[in-house]
Amino acid sequence: MNKVIGRVKKIFLEILPAFIFFLVMFHMLAVSKAMVLKQYGIIVPSTTIAVVGSLIVAKAVLITDRLPFVNLYPRKPLIYTVLAKMAAFGVITIIFFLLEAFIHLGVRTGNFSGAWARMSADINWQAFWLRQAWIFMLIFFYCAAVELARILGVSRIREIFFGGQNEENGK
Repeated sequence: MNKVIGRVKKIFLEILPAFIFFLVMFHMLAVSKAMVLKQYGIIVPSTTIAVVGSLIVAKAVLITDRLPFVNLYPRKPLIYTVLAKMAAFGVITIIFFLLEAFIHLGVRTGNFSGAWARMSADINWQAFWLRQAWIFMLIFFYCAAVELARILGVSRIREIFFGGQNEENGK
């Protein structure tokens, strides 16, 4: 039982930074969308969508980060790794969002065979691809931050952002 709890805690701590980052970013996007639509009298529920979206992207990051082809460029400039991870995370995220919509429609209608046709007709594809473009950009910033933290180290990042002494370099 302790091994299971330890494993769950480890996975939770791995997913937490991505979840928090995307939760904040998706809430910012949702609030912006709600403010724009409010002037037209349209009220949109934003909190649930932001939480579910950030969980989906964090799950995609956790799964994709374990794939061997994601870290193909350890000796190249950092942009290679960031772009490779962004592409992999982005594609997996698109698949997760489509699967979520497909499963939701299949359960709601009780018919998985016709769910794809219904989903294809019901989804606003322009809005879907606009959202994916935002997600790709956010994933790029997330990957860049994670790779910088990996290379510089968490203590160096804290020193850069918050100042203070760092015992490692003898200051």
